[in-house]
Amino acid sequence: MTDQPASRDPPRDPPSRRVVIPLRRSASGMAPALDTGTHVLAKLAFAATLPLFAQVFYYLNEYPAPYLLSKAWPFLTLPLALYGMVRLKLPVGRMFLVVLAYGLGFTPMVSVIQLGNGFLDALTTTIKAWPFTYYFSLSAVLALLAVPPESIRKAVLGLGAATFFLMVIIYLVAPTSWYADNPADSKLLLFDLERGYRVYMPMFFGMILVFFLSRAFVLRRNILYGLGVALAFAPMLLIYKQRAAIAAALVVVAFGMAMSLPQRARRIVIGLALAATAVGLFLVGRKLGLLPGGGSGDAQDAFGASLSVRQNSSALAFAFLGDDPLRWIFGVGATTRFSTVTLNDIFGNDQFFIADLGWIGVVFEYGIIGAVLLAVLHFWCFATAFRLTRGLDDPFALALSDYVLYLIISSAVYSVVFTPGELGVVMALTIYLDRRRRALPPGPPPGEPRHFGLGRPVGIRRVTLGRSGATARAG
Repeated sequence: MTDQPASRDPPRDPPSRRVVIPLRRSASGMAPALDTGTHVLAKLAFAATLPLFAQVFYYLNEYPAPYLLSKAWPFLTLPLALYGMVRLKLPVGRMFLVVLAYGLGFTPMVSVIQLGNGFLDALTTTIKAWPFTYYFSLSAVLALLAVPPESIRKAVLGLGAATFFLMVIIYLVAPTSWYADNPADSKLLLFDLERGYRVYMPMFFGMILVFFLSRAFVLRRNILYGLGVALAFAPMLLIYKQRAAIAAALVVVAFGMAMSLPQRARRIVIGLALAATAVGLFLVGRKLGLLPGGGSGDAQDAFGASLSVRQNSSALAFAFLGDDPLRWIFGVGATTRFSTVTLNDIFGNDQFFIADLGWIGVVFEYGIIGAVLLAVLHFWCFATAFRLTRGLDDPFALALSDYVLYLIISSAVYSVVFTPGELGVVMALTIYLDRRRRALPPGPPPGEPRHFGLGRPVGIRRVTLGRSGATARAG
């Protein structure tokens, strides 16, 4: 009798005795899927820390506890940022690192030379640039916690709704004695003669909610979303009263709605928008006295003291840069209110606000080289977000892309290094959601279950229950 070679494979059992067990990982491929209880805690941790990443409390020094925690947040999350830099291979990551190297390493040395900062004062000025690391640290949080996309959407939009709710409540209940006419005394409750009493709410989440509603209004064709946009602009116009921010939001809303239309309708709307833009530029030019028929007095009447403060700050900045090419190329750095010598001391003016000068302030602080690096970073981020969300019918993902455009448009007035964490947060969410979308498996064969939820199937383990025990094979 001839001996037959023993088969390496165990005898196959009938199909009815096989059990299919999906092996799951997070969308990053690095963290295992979490059980239900742990995932609830993960979602709560994400929602609780998201305002810190978005720099909601970063300038609210009248509230010491969240203010100090927000200032310390870049350093508390530094291990996560290092993890994100090394492990996640994020798009535009190298450009973020270049900007960080310039802002954290080079600009402080320039401030020592140009402004006479001490070593510790120079290091303190870098606190504005550290939130650029949030792109990496928040990406690490999302990957390690495997936060479901639906939870991200609910958290961001919920915080947006809370922003408008709190704005209205604060405006209604806060006594007039709480308001200050000097931003150095209060960052939240402000008063000036032109705009009266206003609540300067951090609007990161609120703006994303507005952009979401405008996108959903066109994509879902539901009038309720349109009413939501109108209701959101009402408190911004009556309570928030930041004219440049509101104007930038209107432009982005118009852009988002136009891009969500069918191609033919989109072309018509874009043509009308270009014509309206030309008329608007003509009227603004007349107001500013740049065109015949207007004058600077009209502009002063329209914009009030805020325009004169910006004009005065711009003149001081240009005068300090002077004709020194090194100052123009590399900037002069900055000081903080805790520095031995502040910019107010140097200029003899307590109404010099570098953050309100837009790109002029960026050139003053970081030079033309720094301004070019920051401009490249923002436009690169917008191109990346636009490419990843183009063609989607997801209003939330499109709203995130719209916010990058909002940052670029509003940078004409507000410095891009005022709250740079916002760019990092939007990009981290955009990249993570895109990777989760791409991680969804194709439709399963007939008779196989489709696996949704926290992670994606990366393999199928077939467990055969035989008489001699259980054997497993990875598919």
